[in-house]
Amino acid sequence: MEHLIALLPLLSSMPALQVFVGGAVAVTCVAMVLRANKDKHEVPPPAPGSVGDAMVHLQGPAEVLSILRDLREIGRQQVEHLARVAECQRAAREQLTAQTELLRSIDREQVRHHGHD
Repeated sequence: MEHLIALLPLLSSMPALQVFVGGAVAVTCVAMVLRANKDKHEVPPPAPGSVGDAMVHLQGPAEVLSILRDLREIGRQQVEHLARVAECQRAAREQLTAQTELLRSIDREQVRHHGHD
């Protein structure tokens, strides 16, 4: 780094070299801008399965209505499943109550039987 700093007084006395370096920097900058514009116009399409592809499918009211129909069907199925679960719980509760009553009657019989012995 010290060598470059030592060259500054020498380079400041050479205007032709300064013009050459400035021109080279300007040409390089213009070439980079032109290359960027060219690359911008040649962008490849997004990869399949990307967010951009998903957004294409959500365009238009017909697609929204289709999604809402699907959600309504899923909700209907959930209601049916919950009704079946509630019915199973009711049947299990009835079975449990019947078995509990049977055990109580057995206990009463045993107490009555052992009490008379």
